[in-house]
Amino acid sequence: MSGLQQKNVRLAQLDPLIRQLLEAGQQVKFTPHGSSMLPMLRDGKDTVTLTKQEGKLKKYDIPLYQRPQGGYVLHRVVGENQKGYLLCGDHQTALEEGVTDEQVIGVVCAFTRKGKEYTVTQTGYRLYARLWVAIRPLRRLVMGGLRRLARLYTGGKKEKKEKKDG
Repeated sequence: MSGLQQKNVRLAQLDPLIRQLLEAGQQVKFTPHGSSMLPMLRDGKDTVTLTKQEGKLKKYDIPLYQRPQGGYVLHRVVGENQKGYLLCGDHQTALEEGVTDEQVIGVVCAFTRKGKEYTVTQTGYRLYARLWVAIRPLRRLVMGGLRRLARLYTGGKKEKKEKKDG
């Protein structure tokens, strides 16, 4: 990769190219931004690989879709109703409903975290997706508890370091 520079480009600028590549059977890899898919996807650090949507989305799929207002979103399918798909980010509790197949650009088939690629067909990922959807009603409690534990853990490290330095 020497000589190549990474450049941040808005998805809106790449949308036609992404659609063209996916339509031609290619996969598209990019680094998403935002915190709605934490803890799975970290803002600006992890990458996702998209493939063309084949048929109807299934529960647990993560489509890249465009909202009517123009924004691009990666959220997980948690269900479907008469208005369309019900989606929710892993770091959110509110459902977004009424997303249609026409809004879907592609579907995540893999993601890379800390240099390791994971596919959405791997058992560990599938268990994570099911668990995360199942606890959606309790996410605020779970995430709050995890934050408290992290503070206790990092706070304990800081205290040990201060004693050692002092």
